[in-house]
Amino acid sequence: MREGRLLRCIGMHRPHVRGIAWRYVAALLLCLLCANARADDDVVTKSKSIAVLGKPALPADFPYFPYVNPDAPKGGEVRLASGGTFDNFNPFILRGTSPLGMVSSWVILPGGSGSGATVGHVWESLLTSSADEADAAYGHLAQTIEYPNSRLWVAFDLDPAAKFSDGTPVTAEDVAWTYRTLMTQGRPSLRIQFADVKDVEVTGERRVVFHFKSVENRELPLLVGGLPALPKHFFEGRDFSHPLTDAPIGSGPYRVASFDMGRDMTFQRNPDWWARDLPTGKGTNNFDRVRIDYYRDMTVAMEAFKAGQVDVRAENTASRWATGYDFPAVQSGLVIKHDFRHHLPGGLQGWAMNTRRKVFADPRVRNALGLVYDFEWANKNLFYSDYTRTTSYFNNSDLASSGIPQGDELKLLEPFRQELPPALFTQPFKLPVTDGSGNNREQLKQALELMQQAGWQVKDRKLVDANGEQMSFTILLADPSYERVALPYIQDIQRLGIDARVRTVDPAQYQHLTDDFDFDMMLYIYPETDVPGNELRDYFSCASAKAQGSANEPGVCEPAVDALIEKVVRAQDRPTLATAAHALDRVLLWRWYLVPNYDNQKFHVAWWNRFGDPGKPIRDGVNFDTWWVDAAKAAATDAARQQ
Repeated sequence: MREGRLLRCIGMHRPHVRGIAWRYVAALLLCLLCANARADDDVVTKSKSIAVLGKPALPADFPYFPYVNPDAPKGGEVRLASGGTFDNFNPFILRGTSPLGMVSSWVILPGGSGSGATVGHVWESLLTSSADEADAAYGHLAQTIEYPNSRLWVAFDLDPAAKFSDGTPVTAEDVAWTYRTLMTQGRPSLRIQFADVKDVEVTGERRVVFHFKSVENRELPLLVGGLPALPKHFFEGRDFSHPLTDAPIGSGPYRVASFDMGRDMTFQRNPDWWARDLPTGKGTNNFDRVRIDYYRDMTVAMEAFKAGQVDVRAENTASRWATGYDFPAVQSGLVIKHDFRHHLPGGLQGWAMNTRRKVFADPRVRNALGLVYDFEWANKNLFYSDYTRTTSYFNNSDLASSGIPQGDELKLLEPFRQELPPALFTQPFKLPVTDGSGNNREQLKQALELMQQAGWQVKDRKLVDANGEQMSFTILLADPSYERVALPYIQDIQRLGIDARVRTVDPAQYQHLTDDFDFDMMLYIYPETDVPGNELRDYFSCASAKAQGSANEPGVCEPAVDALIEKVVRAQDRPTLATAAHALDRVLLWRWYLVPNYDNQKFHVAWWNRFGDPGKPIRDGVNFDTWWVDAAKAAATDAARQQ
């Protein structure tokens, strides 16, 4: 094969080297190198795991994830609380609100992350990640993975044992049908994330192949491997784009046992789960029943936890963590309160400004509103000094930018110099620092100067435009507990003569409004990973700015950002990735799409003392899917709280 390719290559070069022997020899050597390279590209790797950069940490024959207890007892019931409501069991479409736990962990931690990696409770994916690794995935529904050196395609051979809860086998056709359906009827943001996938092909009952448009997007094999495998036979005859109101069929460890739509639901562990003895399944999903009650007011949910009606609570309010857990059950040890240290990139939480709105179209206005936010006062008076200021979209990571751009990073930014703020090239990005007294007069003065540069003037104590119309906007919230965070910020904004308000709506309405980009400002979180990739297109690309339901809430649409996203996505090594991420981070910060808030490296979790856990520190901090009900503890605790 290699010799034939070499002969064809020589034939292609002959017209250019005719009559000149040394050029012929040179062409021969060139073709030999070409043939060797192409032969190397033809080398196919067959494996049980795959990584974006580097290699998976676990060997092919690993017996179970090292952070689980493989002998964890099964049984017991867990009661949890979630905010809002639900009216749709299909989380992959725009319409409706789906319940907790379908494809996520049971306990959602601050920042929007699930507590550890999970293969899904009702629906599962071809690959699953490890809660202790940054960029590796292991075969789950897929028994083996095949890909060439070029990674221009990836093939998955499904485990013959894989089946849905009704006993129907999971087939390659289910996987292919899922992909095609999600691309045509799923959330528009999915089409953006999978833009580099050319097509999907079923080559056998249990073999599916994804072909890619480019060899440059290193993340594609893991991306398609993370797709759910939905049962084609269940959805046939249903309109996939409409909310699903029947209990779904899945291949996961749990089934929907009962529900009162919008109020509560109960998951029942499937004792015949096909993957219970797989390395990716051992020691996980140990509860027999998981009941989730929905609360429109999370203050009421807190009272339910204190009363023993909820077993576990992840706390996202620093003041409540500091002062709200002094009830008798904590003092007696019936409730455990613990900080889990994690080693995850922090991403960025901030006040997101919708640049589709005229009021936020000018970056000087956004910059001014960034100057107004008094983090030091808020941290001291609202958060009990629990937080640190976030200064990067890749916070707590080596991908965070610092200083001024130099070297290769400067080369990436240079083509866009005329479009970017001049200060980006000459000054480090810095956030204002106050003394925490609440008197941020200097920052307000600087903010007003920027507003004036943008065409706004103060008249009769109102900040007005050239037409005399006062600047006005609303901060949209979904949780009343955040009002105490937003209102002091609003008061400082009002000192500039701006008509600023807070509007709190229920979670279902909040999702509808944000999916339609029908808001002015909102509190938003951009989570990140150690190896960012395709999700950046959903976060910040021009395409996602126009796609309903995308994560591009601020409406970011800049040529520089689009170009740098592609540099990040297509980086083939860590140094190249870091350079591109630094440049992207810098542009996003200097454009002030969000007013950065705060972060910490701890997850606050409290629970009634009725659980066992592996007790092994992990990168993700905590993984509730590996816990179990300790029968002895549960008996004692349940008896005590009944009193």
